[in-house]
Amino acid sequence: MTIYHLLDPKEVFSDRDGGAISRWAANVLRDGAEIVICPSFDSSWKFPSERIYRLPNWSLTGPVHPLLYRMPWFMQKTVYLRVFRTLLQKLKPDDILYIHNQPECASVLATVADERGFKLVLHMHNSHLIRSNRGQLAALKKTPIVFCSEFLRKEAHSALPSHFDNTHVVYNGADINKFRGEERRSNSVPEIIWTGRLVPYKGVHVLLDAMRILKNKGVAVTCKIVGGSGFGDRKPTRYIRKLRRMRPSNTEFLGYVSGDGLAELLRRADIFCCPSIWNDPFPLAPLEAMATGLPVVASSRGGLQEMLAYGGGILVPANNAQVLGAALQKLVEDEPYREKLAESARASFLEHFLWSNVRAQYLKVVCGLTMGLPAVASSNGDLSYDSAPN
Repeated sequence: MTIYHLLDPKEVFSDRDGGAISRWAANVLRDGAEIVICPSFDSSWKFPSERIYRLPNWSLTGPVHPLLYRMPWFMQKTVYLRVFRTLLQKLKPDDILYIHNQPECASVLATVADERGFKLVLHMHNSHLIRSNRGQLAALKKTPIVFCSEFLRKEAHSALPSHFDNTHVVYNGADINKFRGEERRSNSVPEIIWTGRLVPYKGVHVLLDAMRILKNKGVAVTCKIVGGSGFGDRKPTRYIRKLRRMRPSNTEFLGYVSGDGLAELLRRADIFCCPSIWNDPFPLAPLEAMATGLPVVASSRGGLQEMLAYGGGILVPANNAQVLGAALQKLVEDEPYREKLAESARASFLEHFLWSNVRAQYLKVVCGLTMGLPAVASSNGDLSYDSAPN
């Protein structure tokens, strides 16, 4: 039995140029034997070449994905079965195809899975599932679906009651070896940091307004904005150019940084801010901050509430610069409180959000849902199964 993980058609399997799904796959699958299916890749994740499969024409579906999503169901099936022709030839009976964030692809493949004998799992990292059409929903009814947060699972069941028979939650994680809290150092003037994609729904404009409020109050604090319009080197968007124009003097834009460079910037900071104005499902950036031992100030939206349920941060209403600024000021000016939250953030991460924890949850879901047998994770992370009951 082989497990194949199908990644996003627009996402390079890369530490530098890949996104959240690439990082999930690299960290959760690193010590196993699963095969990553992707549109392109580089050597940065150090995966053996035999564990990476570049699917022909997979990247071509990325730009036309919105059009394909709106096509009639029978046309979607025709197009996607053609795209997946070479993959279907590789799959053997009892293999598992684990699809990330592509409900339209999972629904098409679900129509041929039983006939060909392979198993299918869909893992949702955002809310795309609730926009599925009738044909897709019918095909996915019995497909095991994993969500990255309880918020996403409840959202799907609320929007589409009785549509899904098997749903589960597997949280995201962060790399304890890269994001090392014990090496963090504090600054004489506290530093706030934000990392991620500079898109409007991440709420960086709200953080800039909060930083301007703190500046006008004379609060001694600085802020670094780390990220770009996407992953890797991308041209600045209109939104980014606007952010740079409205930047107060206590805030600096550093551009896109990844890997060890990003980890070092987090170790130099004192507070992490996540001012999302949307229902952020379960972002990696705050988890990486918690792993580094940074207290987190985040919007009380989406999966962020679950992430901070074990401690380590402050939740504030979304899109409210005044309240956000007040929460940041409290942490800036009250060092004992800041350090207490920092210790709580690191402890919460160690207990709940190690990638090894995520792999154990993933193995349990995959084995239980697809084989009907108890999951057993060996010391090297490979899959095995207990004997079937009599």
